[in-house]
Amino acid sequence: MPADPSVPGAGTQPPGSTDPARGERDEREALMRIAAAAAAANGLDDLLELTSDAACEAMGAGSLSISRWERDRGVMRTLVNAGVLGPGEERRPNDETYSLDDHPSVERLLRTAMPYFNAVDDPDADPRAVALLRQLGKESDVGVPIVVGGEVWGEVWAATLPAAVRFRSRDVRFLEAIAAQLAGVVARGELFSRVSRLAYEDELTGLANRRALDEHLTAAVARWREQGTPLTLIVCDVDELKTINDERGHHAGDRALRRVGRALVKAASPYPGARVARISGDEFAVALGGVGLSAASDVAGTALRVLADERDTRIALSCGAAAAGPGLERPDQIMRAADAAQYAAKRRGGGQLCTAGPDTLSESLVGEQPPSGPRGRRGRRKGTAERLEATSERLLGLLDSTFAERSTVDRLEAVCIAFAEVTNAAAWTVSLTGHGEQVIRSLLSADDRDSRLKGIRLGVEQESLALAESPLAERLIRAGGGSYLVEVHDRAADPAERRMLAELAYTGVLGCGISDVEGTYLIELFADGDTSDLASVRLPLSLLARAAGAHTNAAVEGVRQLRKRTRHLALLGTLGARLASIDSETEAVRAAVEELHNEFAHPLTAISRVTADGHVEPVAACGTMSALLFESGWQQSANVGLIGRALRESTVVAVGDVLAEPDYRPLGDARGVRSELCAPLWCGNRIWGVIDIEDTRPDAFDADDTHLLRAVADQVSSTLRATSLYRDVETSYLDTAHALAAAVEARDAYTATHLEALSRHALAVGEDLGLDGAALRDLRFGAALHDVGKVVVPEEVLSKREPLTAYERSQIEQHTVAGEQILATIEFLDGVRPIVRASHERWDGEGYPDRLAGDQIPLAARIVFVCDAFDAMTSERAYRPAMSRSDALEEIARCAGSQFDPTVVEALLRVLRAADPYGVIGNA
Repeated sequence: MPADPSVPGAGTQPPGSTDPARGERDEREALMRIAAAAAAANGLDDLLELTSDAACEAMGAGSLSISRWERDRGVMRTLVNAGVLGPGEERRPNDETYSLDDHPSVERLLRTAMPYFNAVDDPDADPRAVALLRQLGKESDVGVPIVVGGEVWGEVWAATLPAAVRFRSRDVRFLEAIAAQLAGVVARGELFSRVSRLAYEDELTGLANRRALDEHLTAAVARWREQGTPLTLIVCDVDELKTINDERGHHAGDRALRRVGRALVKAASPYPGARVARISGDEFAVALGGVGLSAASDVAGTALRVLADERDTRIALSCGAAAAGPGLERPDQIMRAADAAQYAAKRRGGGQLCTAGPDTLSESLVGEQPPSGPRGRRGRRKGTAERLEATSERLLGLLDSTFAERSTVDRLEAVCIAFAEVTNAAAWTVSLTGHGEQVIRSLLSADDRDSRLKGIRLGVEQESLALAESPLAERLIRAGGGSYLVEVHDRAADPAERRMLAELAYTGVLGCGISDVEGTYLIELFADGDTSDLASVRLPLSLLARAAGAHTNAAVEGVRQLRKRTRHLALLGTLGARLASIDSETEAVRAAVEELHNEFAHPLTAISRVTADGHVEPVAACGTMSALLFESGWQQSANVGLIGRALRESTVVAVGDVLAEPDYRPLGDARGVRSELCAPLWCGNRIWGVIDIEDTRPDAFDADDTHLLRAVADQVSSTLRATSLYRDVETSYLDTAHALAAAVEARDAYTATHLEALSRHALAVGEDLGLDGAALRDLRFGAALHDVGKVVVPEEVLSKREPLTAYERSQIEQHTVAGEQILATIEFLDGVRPIVRASHERWDGEGYPDRLAGDQIPLAARIVFVCDAFDAMTSERAYRPAMSRSDALEEIARCAGSQFDPTVVEALLRVLRAADPYGVIGNA
């Protein structure tokens, strides 16, 4: 991108403006408003209207448009038009698009990500571009790309009206800053879109997930009840997926799952409104509205044929189908029936479809049923080992089939019933402690001392027990898993647990914990004199309880991912709000490092800047390894390492194992790093630096971390551009202030070196006294402009060598008031006016114009007063020679406490002595 684009006929002022300083101020204020709006925007639509209007007005452009590149159609679509619209243009057009064939400038912008410029009188401009300008009634235009994630997302386009001043490089930089703000909102919106899709979309296949299917079934069942619309559900399980994963790796398994999804979508496509979903790891479902079970045969058969025809790994499906009808009147009933039919198809060898009715649901949890007629619990105690083996095998099968999509409570209930039957347990319970809770809440319980094994679901009157009352359960729940066994006669066991068992007339209890998205579940088997040895089933009970909770792993991971992405969105919002009020590069990079470290908490989060000689050096860092960067004075070439790759390729670089990367270079003495994540930072069209995050764990970063860092880099880059514009404006103001002050000094017989020395000394004293940021900036301007009011004092008074009359002295003393009034119309200098007015107030109250004393005088004004006196004493005047620095300091020290603030005098002495280590100026 050219630094200063050459536009034929370009003037020296922004379009539509006759005041360069005002134009810059307008652009700066517009950019700040847009940045603040971008930080709070929930989507691009919230920002388009404000951005287009504010940018068009600030630039003085004739019109301005924001457009989006629709890659699939090959057209640029206009989203909003502002300013004076041309023929056929609308404010928010419904379908305003243009192709690349007629717009060569846009084609070049998309290809190079560089701005373009055209003018009607430019002989080198493309004739088609000139024709378009004439058609729109415009004289010149500029287009700037909106770049998101390294690719051109769209453009910001502005044009001038006939006879208006042409665009300058400053206007291009302004538009680039606008484009960067829009890019940040687009990136944040895409991240938000991914978070929203996570709730209803399976990430691997792109199909609906279980939640989306449940909502679809609920609506479909309602239509069946109210209108009689048929509803058929097919549940499909991928046969031998575990074998594919074991033999060919999980990437092959993932590819197989995507193939199944595509096959089912193709098979269901003839049926309008069909919904295909992936509802668990290897299980899919197809909901068909308006058709019966015969359609299920067609869909399943087509899917099996499609999979059989593909040359990749052979995949077969076990399919079960059920239709809404008597006994199958709720979504959960239909799902269970289809699932039971699917399990029957799998038992028959797979690769086929079975259909189910309500009677298909009868399955035994323990397989072996007691013979009819009364029987005592003691009579069932023989053959425990054999019964345990058979029951465990059958229970595993049921957990993988009939109970595969049941809730964790249902699955744990099945485990409790099975093991209570095998061990002749006296009772069992299922309890839950939610995340962060301090109580155990009973969900299910059963007492077998009256020969009933059926679980009783508790209603609202659930029993609860404080965690502190059961130390063993508390330890297990805090750990998120494990088991314990307590016997009433074991003196080494916890006394509180033994007392509880004795009060309930039990001889022992076996407990197991299982973590879930809801919290930690606790199942307990209670023994009495008729119960088998609970120790013999401790291991199999723990394993099967864990298997019962295993189906929630995907849900746990999904919730974890959703929470992580939600935190990322919160980080982007927080960082955006912080950056919106920052006008310093140093503060911007420090804010980004702090927010990233708060989220990642990795050993190193750093931002480094590319130096003029082609190196990178750290600017801000957090983490346990951050001290290494600054203590060792780390610096490296911008062309090497993973940082170098990110800078060369202008993209985010994520590496899971740096030891396998030839490009990797350790940061100084850093050791043990295994993962690294880098993102380049831009300031306009030039690389500014890089964000670098490092961790000692392999594969510490995932795709979401990469998306987040890219979005953060866009935000920081936008702020760096905005601060650059702000700095340009501030420099322009300061140059103007210096020029004005120099003119005043020329009237007052000062030399230009006096102003430079005064500013230098004032800033050094201010920093010594702890001023920074805006306060230091105001001090800089105050030092330059403190005598600007002398322009209203007659020159003969300023240059008079004889003593002044009372009237002439009053004219001199009013110059600070005049200076304040001169600056009153400049909002940028609001903080400078009090400094100028009080710059000749004395510590003892004998100064002017308001006779302020002591701390009533602004600190910056006290600093200017002391430094101005010192530099005046050491400057040559027409009516006296310059004093030596030593004599001047001695005089200032003598007047400390009367004319000057003693604290400021001490600070000036410290500053001057620090700059004069050999004591040339003396020890005044």
